[in-house]
Amino acid sequence: MSEAQAGVAIAPGPCISVIVPTYNRANFIGDAIASVLSQSFSDFEVIVVDDGSTDQTGAIVAGFDDPRVIYVHQSNRGRSSARNHALSLARGRYLAFLDSDDMYMPGKLMLQVDYMDAHPDVGMIYTSAHCVDYSGNPLNENYIASVSGRIYKSIAFFRPVTITLPTVMARRELFEKVGGFDEKMHRFEDTDMWRRISKVTRIDALPVFTCRLRTHAENSLIAQDPVQLVAALEYYVDKIMVEDTSVSMLTRKRGIGHLYDYYGRAFLTVPEWKDAGWRLIKTAYQYWPLLWAHQILIAVHYRLKSIRGRLS
Repeated sequence: MSEAQAGVAIAPGPCISVIVPTYNRANFIGDAIASVLSQSFSDFEVIVVDDGSTDQTGAIVAGFDDPRVIYVHQSNRGRSSARNHALSLARGRYLAFLDSDDMYMPGKLMLQVDYMDAHPDVGMIYTSAHCVDYSGNPLNENYIASVSGRIYKSIAFFRPVTITLPTVMARRELFEKVGGFDEKMHRFEDTDMWRRISKVTRIDALPVFTCRLRTHAENSLIAQDPVQLVAALEYYVDKIMVEDTSVSMLTRKRGIGHLYDYYGRAFLTVPEWKDAGWRLIKTAYQYWPLLWAHQILIAVHYRLKSIRGRLS
């Protein structure tokens, strides 16, 4: 017999569960948690899953004297495992996410709850975000939320639209339908999740800036292992080809071509990675042979735009 059947009162869960995986982020985790606790909307829980930190992360989290902050420690199994652990504990009807080096801006949760309450047909929303440096100073790069609806084609291949995880709010039942984060993935696991969600529900963009995403040495491109990055890319591409058969082969191959091209060109910015970068670009053309023509058209477009600007 359940507690409800036995007449035992069950405390209702909070409106929102904010999921924060962390690993050795003692220098950032305090700012992340404080940015949630300072929100004007207060009906939430913050589930911090520490993925085996060996620094002072746990002590810093313990310093927050707020019953809404839930701290769980696990052995090091990766951020997808940490997020899934938090998902298993979450009680909110809406789920929000925050990486432990990023921050919410004021009003973020209120804005999103109001929108979700008013649009029951929307399963997930995302917003724009500012990029900041190690110290929180603004950078010239931003992520813009711009596309709404059934947006698989726009988000499954990371470009043209990048959904950043801290800007997302989604209905809890979605994760019961599509499953948790793929624990074999240590990169692209969030893009993989949005790809799966985009196949079953409407996703809306809120162009408001609600998060500050921190760029620092640990999450820069040069800090990554290029071999692992390529392996992660190939694993993600394999998932698309196997799982997304409801999407036309033309759409998948074109998107995968652009995905390989994007990372190939990123690799070319690191001198030691140039050979790997050219291999990725070669792979891109194998998936989408017309990619070279697309690149030429883009170059011509911007060249003509520049000429018109000088003549006006």
